[in-house]
Formats: sequence, structure tokens, C-alpha cells
Amino acid sequence: RGPLSKFNGQALTLQREATIEGQLWYRVKDLGWVKAANLTTTKYDTLSYDKAITAYSRVKTATGNSVWTKPNKIEGAQKISALSTYSGKNMRILREAKTSSGTIWYQFSVGGKTIGWVETKALNTFYTPSMEKNLTATRYVLTSKKNEHYYGLPVVDSAIDRGPLSKFSGKTLTVQREATIEGQLWYRVKDLGWTKAANLSAKKQ
Repeated sequence: RGPLSKFNGQALTLQREATIEGQLWYRVKDLGWVKAANLTTTKYDTLSYDKAITAYSRVKTATGNSVWTKPNKIEGAQKISALSTYSGKNMRILREAKTSSGTIWYQFSVGGKTIGWVETKALNTFYTPSMEKNLTATRYVLTSKKNEHYYGLPVVDSAIDRGPLSKFSGKTLTVQREATIEGQLWYRVKDLGWTKAANLSAKKQ
């Protein structure tokens, strides 16, 4: 009669049972027979959606929040650690998922390592691509800032560190985008990446 997947998350009423060759089977009302091992007395959430996103967040509310292998209440979800483990760290958001109970979750990484899932309400998101604006400008690396770094996104994160600006000293740089992140202005330089605007000058050094 087909796979059980079409009944995920639904309450099923059992009417009869039978043990056949050592295996317990249940007859489900209006459906038919299924092995008891395929059913549970726990109601699990299902995913309404699960999509890749780009963002950065930090812990806002550690108390009472945990990190999970999957969004909590999804079948197979296991607690990894207390969220407080990651307080103060820049958390790169990789995926967003919404469960059937209406809770929204983020999967995150720290330092390039994927950690797990946490409820979005426990985080403060300080960067999303929607914060970026187009800009056309010419800039040069400030001599005093040549040891500052540039990044894949406008966030200081070792996982997306592309190295020091010194290799571009004296070169003309084309700025294409800007973003103000936590009160600091960043520029995206064509073919390079992001660096703080304070590291660049409108005048050739």
C-alpha cells in the first residue's frame, strides 16, 4: 500500500496486533498492517523547509538553550552542548530550517567547523547580505594599515581570512560594495574580498 512517509507527523490509531515469526505487527485504522518497530509513541516534528543561507550571529540568550545535531523534536535529534559554549564567538550561519511546530532554527559553524543547530530566537544576527549596498569608488591601502586583513565576508573570522593587505600596497583598488556591520563600515574590493573602510584611503599612499 506504499511507504509510511505520507503519514509522517500524523497520529495513527492502532486496532489490532499480531506476532508473526517473532515480530510484532500493528494494524492501523484505515491503513493496514505495519511492523511495530516502524512506529513510536513520541510525536516528532517534521521540517517545513531547510535552506542554505549566509549570515553571522552571536549568542543573545544562552540560558536554557542548547545546540542540537538536528532541530530539536525532529526524529534523531541529539543534544550536543549548552549554547553558552559559544558565547562571544562569531557564528557563521549555514542553513535555516522551520519545523512543523513553527520554530525556526539555524545551523552554524565556528572557525570553519560545523557545530550544530540552535533556535534563532537565542541569537542576535549582525550580518546578512541584505545589509550590503552597491558602491563604485577607488581606494588604496593605507601604509599604516597594510598588516590588516581582508575577508570573504564583512566579518573578522579566521575561517574566511584571505591574508594581509600588504600585497596590494600602492595598487589601485576598485570598491564595488559597502556594508555597515555593528557600526563599522566595510568595503568589498573587486576580485579581493572585504576589508574595513578604515584600512583604505582615497589618496594614493
